[in-house]
Amino acid sequence: MNENNIVERIKQNDTAMIKKIYVENKLAFFKLANRYAIPNEVALDIYQDSIVALVENARKNSIDNLKSSVSTYLIGIGKFMIFNYLKTKKSVNLSELEEIETIEDFTTNNDLLNERELLLKNAYEKLGEQCQKILNLFYFENKKLEEIQSILNYENKDVLKSQKSRCISHLKKSLNPKK
Repeated sequence: MNENNIVERIKQNDTAMIKKIYVENKLAFFKLANRYAIPNEVALDIYQDSIVALVENARKNSIDNLKSSVSTYLIGIGKFMIFNYLKTKKSVNLSELEEIETIEDFTTNNDLLNERELLLKNAYEKLGEQCQKILNLFYFENKKLEEIQSILNYENKDVLKSQKSRCISHLKKSLNPKK
């Protein structure tokens, strides 16, 4: 069965198809969630929200011309939701903030970072300046790709998306050199 047929069946609220997608992708999603140390209860909530988003997007005709498999699309939704969860979960100890005079002080004060954050910071600093700009704008300033495209003068959003993807890939390789 091709992806367009699957999308059509989702639109028609084919519960057997939705359940099949749910069951077939659950393990892959939980493996992804475990890489980010997401508790199982939270991962289950995020996965179910991802399924709901998939169904809603199908009904809104947003995925009629899907360029990937439905499974890949679903896992992508889940990954986005995991990242949003991690952004909201991250909290700052106010007593630590009182000790910091400026943001520059924070970026240079490694004593306040845990081991994982320190590894990430070091890998980030080894990226090129353009990668740092893109990732900073996207992840820390929560800018949309269209805004970043304008700020950094990219002619094409797809080129920017590819560059962002390469930057993430370089960052991951720096953090996991064995893979």
